[in-house]
Amino acid sequence: MASIEELKRRVDIVDLAGRLGLKQGKGGDKALWHSPTHPDSNPSLSIYIDHPKYGTGFRDHSANVSGSQIDLVIHAQGVDVPGAMKYLHDEYGIPYDRADKPAAAEAKSALDYIAERSLSNREKVRDYLEGRGITAAAINVAINAKTIGYNDWVSGKKPQGQVGHGGPAAAFLVRNDAAQLVGVDMRFIDPALNGDVKTQSHGEKFGFGWTADPKRLARAKRVVLVESAINALSVDSCDIPGTAAYAIRGTGNAENIDFAFLRGKYVVICMDNDEPHPQGHPRAGICAGMAAAWTLYERLTALSISSTIVDQSEWLADLADGAKKREPINDVNDYLKLRGPALLAKALDTHEQWLIAGMAGDDTRKGRPRVFLPAHDFAQYWKFRVRPDFTQYIAKRDVDEESGEEKNQYSELCGFRIASLSRISVASANATMTGDPDQSPRDYFVPTVQMPRHGPKLVRKVMTDDQLHNMTHWTKFGPVWQPAQFSRMLTILERTVDLGARSVANFVGLAWRDGKLAVNEGPDCYFTDPEKQCPYHETTFASGTKADARRVITEYQHTFKHNAATMLLVWGLGGHLKALLGFWPHMTLQADKGAGKSTLIKRLERTIGFTMFSGQNLQTEFRLLTSVSHTSHPVGWEELSARRQDVIDKAVALLQENYQYTISRRGAEMTEYLISAPVLLAGEDVPVKSLIGKLVRTNLTGKKGPMMPDDLPRFPVRQWLQFLAGLDRREVLAKYAELRDYCTERSCAAGDDDGAKRMATNYAAPLLAWGYLCEFAGIDRREGGFIADLLGEMNTHIKETSAERSPWVWIMETALSEIDAGNFKHPYKFEKHEGHDCLMVNVSHVMDHISTSNSLRDKWNSLPVKTATVFKRQLVAAGVTLEGDKEIERTMNGKRVRRVTPLLVDKLAEFGLSVSWNLNHVREND
Repeated sequence: MASIEELKRRVDIVDLAGRLGLKQGKGGDKALWHSPTHPDSNPSLSIYIDHPKYGTGFRDHSANVSGSQIDLVIHAQGVDVPGAMKYLHDEYGIPYDRADKPAAAEAKSALDYIAERSLSNREKVRDYLEGRGITAAAINVAINAKTIGYNDWVSGKKPQGQVGHGGPAAAFLVRNDAAQLVGVDMRFIDPALNGDVKTQSHGEKFGFGWTADPKRLARAKRVVLVESAINALSVDSCDIPGTAAYAIRGTGNAENIDFAFLRGKYVVICMDNDEPHPQGHPRAGICAGMAAAWTLYERLTALSISSTIVDQSEWLADLADGAKKREPINDVNDYLKLRGPALLAKALDTHEQWLIAGMAGDDTRKGRPRVFLPAHDFAQYWKFRVRPDFTQYIAKRDVDEESGEEKNQYSELCGFRIASLSRISVASANATMTGDPDQSPRDYFVPTVQMPRHGPKLVRKVMTDDQLHNMTHWTKFGPVWQPAQFSRMLTILERTVDLGARSVANFVGLAWRDGKLAVNEGPDCYFTDPEKQCPYHETTFASGTKADARRVITEYQHTFKHNAATMLLVWGLGGHLKALLGFWPHMTLQADKGAGKSTLIKRLERTIGFTMFSGQNLQTEFRLLTSVSHTSHPVGWEELSARRQDVIDKAVALLQENYQYTISRRGAEMTEYLISAPVLLAGEDVPVKSLIGKLVRTNLTGKKGPMMPDDLPRFPVRQWLQFLAGLDRREVLAKYAELRDYCTERSCAAGDDDGAKRMATNYAAPLLAWGYLCEFAGIDRREGGFIADLLGEMNTHIKETSAERSPWVWIMETALSEIDAGNFKHPYKFEKHEGHDCLMVNVSHVMDHISTSNSLRDKWNSLPVKTATVFKRQLVAAGVTLEGDKEIERTMNGKRVRRVTPLLVDKLAEFGLSVSWNLNHVREND
């Protein structure tokens, strides 16, 4: 449907009043109107048009109702917002929106209307909230943040006492990370009016939580997770320093919210203190609140976020609280009303001390246990007690002879807390890169530990089966004072390995996980040697809005002419399409001194979290390998040409492999390395002749424009990857095939130039990424002339490398140089043959000379062609031989030389190959 604002603009409210059957009193155009809800002898409804104070709208003074054209329809006909919008569409013949998304537009418009109505009357919610024990200070914060409101809408069709009637309600406005409204939760002040239904949600519920003040949540060092907004306000009423509350909006949302924003904070879980479901219920014996707490604990631990569960074993109302009997206190708000903010703050600071979170070891447990422990384990389980970052052991339990009270004697066990011990199934490299069914996953055990030196951040280590009970690995976390008792504790924790069991992918970027595309960050990976296996093992991608993306793209288009910088940005972001395409080209960034190369690279590092490795990181093959493993996020190699030749050869060989992906295993433990990262090669001269068919390029020389502003936001890489994860692979491949044909058709090369075709397929990849970036950021694909500039760079690249793309050219270049230097000792001869100037030489002699010359050893090692047969075939295909692959005999130095190939001198010159020779065409080797 059309938006509410559009309907307001198009519908005349005076005409609407007439169509709704309202009667106007006497007195002309400015006379009042009769109310549509009850008979009135005197008109009581005002209609305003461009009023200086009220704008355009109405006010029914007798019913104390006001609003816009939408509200007038609701007031007159008793419909809801969608019903009123439908009436206006039909009555005025206003066309509906495109059929592809009418529901989303309708839901969003209705939600905005509900929020606007709720916020306009938000002061009215005070009485209700104060009646629930919420302090005025907590209410003021939420009102100022516009996260609470008051809504008194009632249905004109459904009578009081029936579900859907509505009535006065506290409204809680839910926003996402970008501060956009996504939902409104209603909590009815008198549920009886609404058929005893206490709450109602509009908009999105799953995946979004509520907090009174998002800014306070961002600053908080500790966050308390509760079920409802009323409970969150109850926590805020305690005014605990450095603490904020976050409502998950129901136990069902525990599995849906992305809690990555809580990294670096300490989390306290306080769900409702529910009783177990009775027999006959599908979840008989399960306490809903505690089950949600288990889920939250597992998910937070998987994100390396420290969390503990509030101990509710003493949440019992007694006579002092005004209760008739000793009964459980259900939730945080009930506790606040009974005992006040000070005691609630103390209760929230009383956490469980059991070894397995949410698993009581005494008679306070309600319902089913979180995990089954055999009798011999349960008999020892109660002895282990934990603090947030410390573990103790009850060495002895004494009984006071006078009071009969039991007293525990604690002994220190270890200087850390094991938050979880989980079994992890790591997907194979092929399944990670292709999405195919996994035939060879690997299982590991992962202890996640909290220790004093890392604060609220959990630290984990991946262990194999035989490492699990090796104390050497545990003492890396911290001291273990009682190894025997520690080993006993581990045997108990082994019963819990299935609680947090999960399938993971060791890959940073866009990867396939369980057959589906997923956004994988560094903390989502479980490397056995993370510092060596992945350069981004600790990376979390930047988040932001589409507006940030648009601004970044615009600034990159302005900073260098002809989209020279934008090509670099698009290439870097598009590298994550490797999971869909199966490949991604490398890029060379060439620029003369002072062209702005270093400045642009530093900008790219800030914009997308890109890492540029200096020459010191490229000295060995192993360092090269570790810089490109387990990620599709690009990396950069600075000034490769300044390295030794053997390093350059190894680097080029590695780049050949990670154009797609390759698996390598190193070391005695056969540690796996997935070679996959796209590489940016930057410098004035990039020695990559053998890689021409596997890269794209951009050149900054002579294209410098204005500097980018210092306040340029980071590109929202996380949202970009989430966008890519929602794409269909078949559609992506089909679109790429179209763009590949598009680039090939616009290539300047001849149709039989296979090397040029290969280059065109590479340039089609960033062109595909540009299209998706434009769709993601909401900009036109023609913006800034990117497509034309990319095709121009492609054709320039093809022209400049036409004589360099084939290995036979590199071989002949070396051979002719050796002839000029007088180092070529094999027979050769220049002569005119069948009217053509020819170089007569045996191609086997050329290959033999390069392979046996010590001075040419490095060049020989870097050649991709090392047999005379392949060399000869490439010469024939290039058309530089006189009679195809036909060989002749010639006399040289008085000897008869067989298998001589005539090479056309003028054809060699077309490829930039030349040699000095005797003008009489008779020079022979002496």
